[in-house]
Amino acid sequence: PEAKDAIILSVRSSDDRLRNEDCRRNIFHIPPDLAMRADALAQFLIWKQWRRWALISGEMPKDKDYAAAVRRAAARFGGKIVGEKTYAYVAGSRRTDTGHQQIQKQMPLLTQGLGGADVIIVADVEESFGDYLLFNTYEPRPVAGTHGLTAVSWHRSYEESAATQMQNRFERKTGRIMTERDYSAWLAVRTFGEAVTRTNSAEPGALRSYLLSDKFEVAGFKSQGMNFRRWDRQLRQPILLAGPRALVSISPQEGFLHPKYLTDTLGYDEPESKCRQRN
Repeated sequence: PEAKDAIILSVRSSDDRLRNEDCRRNIFHIPPDLAMRADALAQFLIWKQWRRWALISGEMPKDKDYAAAVRRAAARFGGKIVGEKTYAYVAGSRRTDTGHQQIQKQMPLLTQGLGGADVIIVADVEESFGDYLLFNTYEPRPVAGTHGLTAVSWHRSYEESAATQMQNRFERKTGRIMTERDYSAWLAVRTFGEAVTRTNSAEPGALRSYLLSDKFEVAGFKSQGMNFRRWDRQLRQPILLAGPRALVSISPQEGFLHPKYLTDTLGYDEPESKCRQRN
């Protein structure tokens, strides 16, 4: 209750519920949610004419949430999920249950009989098995989702729009690459600083009004100014599609249109939002 008038910038969670049923009027979301990530990936797959998808998900709650976002994206953009499987990870003896021989046998069995899919989408947020799917599928198929081709807000391979300078400055300062979490934290600080500078105020009400206004825009090295959706306080932004070491594409993809913001083709648009704390 004591934080009801504060401004909270979330930099860690991609949970769809925090933008919908469990939204709060004072929480602004910097990282893209699961729906935005799944939609970004779906647009690219449809652009590639890879419309037949197989979905393999883990059993953890976050895995199920990501799988639900993929099903929503398929229905939204014309993809077809032709096969679904669940992988049950059971921790056992590391001396007998691990090793490339076991993986080389298990993953082909897991990916067999998936309806002739063009691509295998994995929902393994907890990172139990997704890495093992690459090059181990029963049929030669690309892997996307939480592993393989991933949808992220930042990636070490991204060098466009002066991002190279940003990456280099961070690495000189910290001695390591800039992760997606680092980028979200930096962008949150920049967002708050921009609002304080432009309003010349530190009063939460004035800052909140400005952040939700048409005047607000924050630069984030993505070729366009970014702002917040009024209905769920989610930051609009392009989504990077990257492999382990290279940038593949950026969504929204060409041809996916919206009457106001192209980035609103990613995630929950205003008519779809279940957030009731909009003002």
